[in-house]
Amino acid sequence: MNDISGERMRAHVKFLASDLLEGRGVGARGGDLATEYIATQFALDGLKPAGDHGTYFQNFTLVESTPQPGGQVRATGAGVNINLKWQDDYVGVTFQQKPNVEFDADSVFVGHGIVAPEYQWDDYKGIDVRGKVVVLFTGEPPSNDPKFFTGEALT
Repeated sequence: MNDISGERMRAHVKFLASDLLEGRGVGARGGDLATEYIATQFALDGLKPAGDHGTYFQNFTLVESTPQPGGQVRATGAGVNINLKWQDDYVGVTFQQKPNVEFDADSVFVGHGIVAPEYQWDDYKGIDVRGKVVVLFTGEPPSNDPKFFTGEALT
């Protein structure tokens, strides 16, 4: 534990965040390099492998959910139907690991979907989202104030 230092951690983070690792995507070259690097650091620090077959790695199945081009979302309200086009009008995610997900539910708009008491911000205040599709803007509210959500950094 005496070897832990800010400079040492900074060097690891600098390498792992470098462009060389190409974003460290799962199954991509950069991700593979990152995992090998971390395993090597574990070995150099004397940590005992606890993964599969005496390694630092554990195999598991990843499930991917990819919206199909023919997917449809229709918004209905005040007697108006609007058909939305994937990636032009919306992006969506579901955490259900099924080949098809269908739903018919009311939706509720929650701004950016942020709860940040330190900024006196709560997009969910007074809104019941139970059983509804949550619609939100990605990112954070725009501002020129460098102290507002730590400025332009994505927090």
